[in-house]
Amino acid sequence: MTCLREMHLVDLFKFNPLVFDPFTEVYRIGFFMRHIAQWPDLAAASESPDGRLVGFIFGKFLDGSKDNTQQHGHVCALTVLGAYRRLGIASLLMNYFAKMLDLRNAWYVDLYLRCSNSAAYNLYSSLGYERRRVLLDYYPGDPEENAYDMRMPLSKDVQ
Repeated sequence: MTCLREMHLVDLFKFNPLVFDPFTEVYRIGFFMRHIAQWPDLAAASESPDGRLVGFIFGKFLDGSKDNTQQHGHVCALTVLGAYRRLGIASLLMNYFAKMLDLRNAWYVDLYLRCSNSAAYNLYSSLGYERRRVLLDYYPGDPEENAYDMRMPLSKDVQ
């Protein structure tokens, strides 16, 4: 059993097993600090009974336009420790994120993922995300890899 809670700055010293996972994109520490400072309610952790971090989500809220029709959230990073995968933790984190965006009156939430990551694609599809487009050569490396741009409407978007 795990619990969901707000991410804290001190957690950044405890999450190396999560960020060094081969399925997780690696970002600089400033990326995580900025997200916790600017959008604290959109950064959540899943913690095991012994206090270890076993998952997290970092996202942001984008205001988009003057008439607020483009307000949306973006999932920047989501990961779950290997031994805790397929237990519903990623779904819990994603649903939490969507609820927080609903409270901000966002229209939708979007994310990008590697085209080769079929497990993540299946997860997001099961949560109601739809593939909008393919971003060519989005992930640098050898070889470069394309990304899916996926989006899910929130409760404000009744159509």
